[in-house]
Amino acid sequence: MKNIKYILILLLAVSLFSCEDDDIIKLNDSNYEPASNITGFGSTLNISKDIKAESIKITYTPASYGVDIVTTHQLQFATSNDFANPVTFDIGAADDSFTFTVGALNELLTESLLLPVDVEANVSARVMTYSLSGVDTLYSEPVSFATTPYLDILFAPETFYLFGDGVGRVAQNNKLKFNKVHSEPDDSWTIVWMEANGTFKLCSDENYKGVIGKIGDADPATGEYTLGTTDNRGEDIPVPGTAGYYTVGVNLATNKLLIEPANIYITGPTIGNVWPTSSVVDDNKFKLDAENKKMFLTKSLQAGELRLHVTHPYIGDWWHAEFLFFDGKIVYREAGDDQERVNVNAGEQTIELDFINQTGKIK
Repeated sequence: MKNIKYILILLLAVSLFSCEDDDIIKLNDSNYEPASNITGFGSTLNISKDIKAESIKITYTPASYGVDIVTTHQLQFATSNDFANPVTFDIGAADDSFTFTVGALNELLTESLLLPVDVEANVSARVMTYSLSGVDTLYSEPVSFATTPYLDILFAPETFYLFGDGVGRVAQNNKLKFNKVHSEPDDSWTIVWMEANGTFKLCSDENYKGVIGKIGDADPATGEYTLGTTDNRGEDIPVPGTAGYYTVGVNLATNKLLIEPANIYITGPTIGNVWPTSSVVDDNKFKLDAENKKMFLTKSLQAGELRLHVTHPYIGDWWHAEFLFFDGKIVYREAGDDQERVNVNAGEQTIELDFINQTGKIK
C-alpha cells in the first residue's frame, strides 16, 4: 500500500513539472517577430559639431514573442551588415523610439566604432530585443545610412592626451590623460611636467586621432589659446618657457585652453578644519622641487583625513578637482563619488607628489 502511495506522489510531481515544461515549450513555439520599420536615419544622416546638441529620434515597431512578457529593446551599430563587431548604444527606448543627441552619436561613431573624422562612412543599425533568461534574443533587419563623423576634441575627455617634445611624453603614455572636472562636463584638466623649450598638441587617442593645436596667439589679457577646429586643426602650442609642473585646462564650451603653474593645496581636517577659500593660502600650497621634478609640502599637521585639490580658472568648487594617493598611486576623483579616506598622524609631515610617475607619499 505504501508503494502505491509513493507511486501516486511521483506521478503527481511528474505531472506538475510537465505543466511547467509545457509553458516553456509554448513560449518557444510562439511566433517570434523581431523589431521592424526602423525610421529616422534616412539614406544620409548629416551631423556636425554645430548641431551636436540637437536630438535625433529613431522610431521602430517593437518585437513580439507571441506572449505577454517583459522585453528590452536596444539600438546596435556596426560598420558592416553582418554585424561582426556590433556596438550597443547605451540609451534606453521609450514609446517605441530611441532619442539621443548628435554629439552622443558622434562619440559612439568615433570612440566605439573607431571611424575616422571627416570621412564619409557607411553605418548599419538594428534593434536588438531580449527578455527572460533562456529566451532567444531577436534582431531586426539592419538599416544602412551614410554619415560623416566630425572632430569634437572633447567628446571623451578620459581619452584626451597631450603629446610633444615640450611635455616629454608621447600620446601612448596615458599618464598624460586629462581628468574630468566634477559637475562641470565642459571642463577637463591635467598636471604635466613641461620642459623649458618645445611645444605640444592634443589628440583624442593614443593613435594620434583627432590631433589639434592652437589658432593664433594667446589672448594677452587671459593667456588663453583658442583651439583648432575641423576646418583648421591649428599649430603647435608652445610651453611657457620655464621648466616645471603646469596645469593645463580645456574648456569645451569656449573651445579654449589655458596653461598656468600647478597650484595644489591641502585643506580640511589636517589643517584645523579650514576649507577653501580660506585654506587657499601659501602656507598650504605645494612647492616645486624642479631638480627632482616633484611637488612637496612640509607642514605640521593634525591627525585626520588628508584632502588635496588643484585650483585653476576652469575649475569651480575645490572638490571638483580633488585627488589622493592610495598605496603610492595618485587617483583622481573626477566625476566620481567621495574618495576613500587617507588618514595621517599628527606632527610635521612632508607630502611628496610625482606627476610624471603619478605617485604620492608621506614621509
